[in-house]
Amino acid sequence: DVHVDHEKNAAWVRALRRRDDVDVACVCGDVSDDLDALEETLEGFKRAAFAEVFYTFGNHELWLGEADETRGTKDSKAKIEEVFAMCARIGVRTSPMKVCDGLWIAPVHSYHHKAFDTEPEVAEAVPPVERVMNDFRFSKWPDGMDDRDSDDVARYCDSLNDGAAWETFLRSIERGDRVVSFSHFLPRLELLPEKRMLFYPKLAQASGSVHLRKRVEEIKSRINDGDMTHVFGHTHFGWNTQIDGVRYVQASLATPKEWQKRPRSLIIGNWTNAQPEPMCVYTKARSLGVVDDAKAMWSEYYAKNRRTPEDVELAPHAREFVQRRWGDRRLESNGADAPLPGATGRVK
Repeated sequence: DVHVDHEKNAAWVRALRRRDDVDVACVCGDVSDDLDALEETLEGFKRAAFAEVFYTFGNHELWLGEADETRGTKDSKAKIEEVFAMCARIGVRTSPMKVCDGLWIAPVHSYHHKAFDTEPEVAEAVPPVERVMNDFRFSKWPDGMDDRDSDDVARYCDSLNDGAAWETFLRSIERGDRVVSFSHFLPRLELLPEKRMLFYPKLAQASGSVHLRKRVEEIKSRINDGDMTHVFGHTHFGWNTQIDGVRYVQASLATPKEWQKRPRSLIIGNWTNAQPEPMCVYTKARSLGVVDDAKAMWSEYYAKNRRTPEDVELAPHAREFVQRRWGDRRLESNGADAPLPGATGRVK
C-alpha cells in the first residue's frame, strides 16, 4: 500500500536507492487511483534498479475519477485492462515467474466480497459496508457485475489469474522450490483482528476473498511447509504469522497520518515508513526466514491469545470510537425474525 497521493509517500518512492540488479520488488496495490501516478511509481521502482518489479492492483487503482472520464474509461473492469496494458508496456510483471533457481514470485489478483466474512456481528449496530467503504462509491462495474450482494467482481478478478502463465507456474513448481506470492487483499480471515477490536467492525466484508485463499492453497499444495511466504496489504496492519505451513506478512507504507496516530499497529520488526526501502521478505542467504523474527502487534497478540469471534462485545477502545462516530446504537434483542435493523433486534 504505497499511496503516493500523499506527498511524503511519493517522496519515499523518488528516494529509493539504487541496488544490486538481482533484487526483486513486489508491489501489492493501492499505489494510486491515478493511472499516470501509478505508472510513475512503478517506473520509480524500476529506476531503483530492481531486476524485476511485480505488481497486482488494489481497490484504489479501480476507483474512477475525472482523468478516467477524460480518457474514456467506462468502468473499473476497463481500468484493470488499462493497468495491465501499462504494466506490459513498461516491463512490470503481473504473472508468476521463476526469478532464480528454486524461487518463484507470484502476484495473485483478487477483489473483496462480503462472503469472506463468516464471523458473528458485534452487539453495536454500525452502518453497512456500502456506506462506509469508498470502493462502493468510486468503483463502477459493468451491468451484471454486482460488487455489493454477490461475489461477481471477486470471481472476475480471480479469473484474471487464469491462463498459460498460471498453468505453467503450477505445472513447473517442484518440491524444494520456494514461492513468494502476494495479493492486495486478505486470503484468510485470521489475518484481520476480530470485529470487537476494530474501529469499523464490518471491515472484513470489504477485505478479502475466499477465491484468493483457494489460489494460495493451490500453490501451497505443491511445495513443502515453510517454503512459501504470502505478502498481502489493504488493512494497514503490520502482520507476521505462519498458518498451515505458509508465512503471511504485511508491511504497509500506509498513510503518514496513520503512522502518526497508530504506529504500533503498523510496525513489523524494525520496519517503519522511515526505512528507505521496502521490507525484505527473502534473501538467498537466509531463505524465507528473513522475517521470521519480525514481530508485529496484532499477529503477536494472536500468537498469545486465542481468536474468539463469538465474543461480540466491543473492546473499550472500539466502543468509544463507534459511539463517538455513529452514536449509541447498541442492538437490543427482539426475536430472531424481528423486522427491525440488525440480525436480532432493534436499535435503541
